[in-house]
Order: sequence, then C-alpha cells, then structure tokens
Amino acid sequence: MVIEMSEQAEKVINHEKLAKLQDELRSLISQSEYIRNQVEVVTATIQDLATVIETLDYLEKHGEGKTVLVPIGAGNYIRARIEKVENIIMGVGGRISIEASPEEAKKMLEERIRTLENVRLDLLRKLEEINRRINEIIPQVEKLSREVKQ
Repeated sequence: MVIEMSEQAEKVINHEKLAKLQDELRSLISQSEYIRNQVEVVTATIQDLATVIETLDYLEKHGEGKTVLVPIGAGNYIRARIEKVENIIMGVGGRISIEASPEEAKKMLEERIRTLENVRLDLLRKLEEINRRINEIIPQVEKLSREVKQ
C-alpha cells in the first residue's frame, strides 16, 4: 500500500512538472515567434535604408535633368524632373526633418544601418538562447509525458 501511494504521489508530481514545462515551452515558442518577426522588421528596414543610399548615389551621379516618378500616396505617382541634387530632406523622427547634403545624409543612413544591425544581432542572440532552451525542454516534456501516461 505504501508503494502505491508513493507511485501515485510521484505521478501527481510528474504531472505538475509536465504542466509547468508545457507552459514554459508555450511561452518560449511565443517569444521565439515574436523575436523572429522583429528580426524580419529590422532586416526590411536595413534593406530600405540601403536602397536609399543606392538611390542617393545614383542621383548624385546621374540625377540632374532626369525625369523620375515621385510617389504621392496610395500607389500613385507624378512625373517630376530633378534639377539639382544638393540637399536631401531627411526624417529624423517625431515628424521632424532636417536638410543635409547627400554625403551627410549617407553618413546618417549608414549610422542607422549600423545601429539596426547591432539590434538585429542582439535579437538573433536572444532567439538562439530561446531555441536552446526549447531544445532542452522538449525531451523533458516527452519523458514526463510518457511517465504520466503509464
């Protein structure tokens, strides 16, 4: 009779451990998905900024006198002729814009890219830690699940 009670108590304890690990696993998976989405957003922003730099380079060399399509919203464009490429109006946040030379603008954009690359690396490190913990928990959950079912 004592053996049955300890086996029953062990099953209850294992069931509680299993529930706790399953909760942690669900939380980690959710965190992993969130961070993965953040990495995608940061990567897309880096790519957008790199495109801006490429565009500035092109406009500096070949832009004067060229006709371009300027977005005016909702997928609509208007043709415009570039007169001079001497100043760039840049958004710096909080609906504030500054005027900068193409070189200054590119330096600021490159700095933003470096900052975002550091953010991306930090996110990837966190994602790696979370995935490592997920891989530690899964075998424990499988083992406890088998023990609870017996």
